[in-house]
Amino acid sequence: MNKFKFALFIVMNIVNYVLVVLACLLWRGGSPVTAPLFLVLQPVLVIANLFVSQKDWQFFVLSVHLLISTIAANAIGGLLYYWNIAPGSETLLVCKYEVAIGEIYVIILSIGAILIKRWLKEVDRIRAGKK
Repeated sequence: MNKFKFALFIVMNIVNYVLVVLACLLWRGGSPVTAPLFLVLQPVLVIANLFVSQKDWQFFVLSVHLLISTIAANAIGGLLYYWNIAPGSETLLVCKYEVAIGEIYVIILSIGAILIKRWLKEVDRIRAGKK
């Protein structure tokens, strides 16, 4: 891996944590603000991770960082909302379910991206064999 690709890999590791920054900035809006934003940003980040990674282990590392970022962002946003706006057990329950749903969503997106990448490699291999 050359220096540019390694630097891009490191930058993408950091970019995956943009969700935490957004959760810290937008916590006052609660789930109606952060949930749709995360639902749009997470697939974008998975696709960016897929294009940045040259090998499967790199994509795995980037996906783990995105998963950690998702867990942290949902937990931080929920707890900030709990401490400052709605200190009730329902808020904590919503926060708990947001974290769980975010985990499942990122795992499904990452597995789907891996399957698509493998399928595209297989298609390219078959096309190269036919020509």
